[in-house]
Amino acid sequence: MENGKIILEAKNLEAWFGDFHAVKGISVPYYEKTINAIIGPSGCGKSTYLRCLNRIHEEIEGASVSGEVLLEGKNIYDRNIDVVDVRRQIGMVFQKPNPFPSMSIMDNVTIGLKLQGVSKKSKLFDAAEHCLRKAALWDEVKDKLDNLGTSLSGGQQQRLCIARALAVNPPVLLMDEPTSALDPIATAKIEELMNELKRDYTVIIVTHNMQQAARISDYTSFFIYGNLIEHGLSSEVFTNPKDKQTEDYISGRFG
Repeated sequence: MENGKIILEAKNLEAWFGDFHAVKGISVPYYEKTINAIIGPSGCGKSTYLRCLNRIHEEIEGASVSGEVLLEGKNIYDRNIDVVDVRRQIGMVFQKPNPFPSMSIMDNVTIGLKLQGVSKKSKLFDAAEHCLRKAALWDEVKDKLDNLGTSLSGGQQQRLCIARALAVNPPVLLMDEPTSALDPIATAKIEELMNELKRDYTVIIVTHNMQQAARISDYTSFFIYGNLIEHGLSSEVFTNPKDKQTEDYISGRFG
């Protein structure tokens, strides 16, 4: 698996909120068509780090970043890089499902394409069907595409948000605890979906659920206090961790 192509790579990535040093010199490669889990106790910098990978962190007042994030070899923090284009290529799904409240299911999925100038109805419909199928939602919503996105259940809304992110065809998809607000059945559907998405995308997921990380991910990174303690194949991190802190966390001794 390590012989695959590196699609995204963090190099000495650091992040601050004002004077608070939240992420400390993280370097991790992400291989094409893999699922990568980020685990660690609350407040250890996981979500901040994830938001640095597509430049959302800098939207917070007083936030700053240093280091590099290379997308197919190009640093997304270079001055001449279009931030909108970065976020188109590195999609994001948040912890709480956030469909646009005044928009239909159809419009929620196709908003990104419309902003890119796609206006032909047949093209938008085909794209919506394709993405909703990829998000395992088409069969549940195909007869109510004009209904509000917010009319769906929590698990369906999260899959709608995944479909929305997929519509602009990003090679990388970031997920910040995408199942933490969902029940076990909806969680299982999202996990199943992630395994399907791995065929075409690289997925990076922050999760508090270690069983989930062990079940679905190819690689796992363990963070404490903004530091990367260990990164490797999930099968090794969970069965034979190299660092005692990782072992203590996984065994439930702390965290």
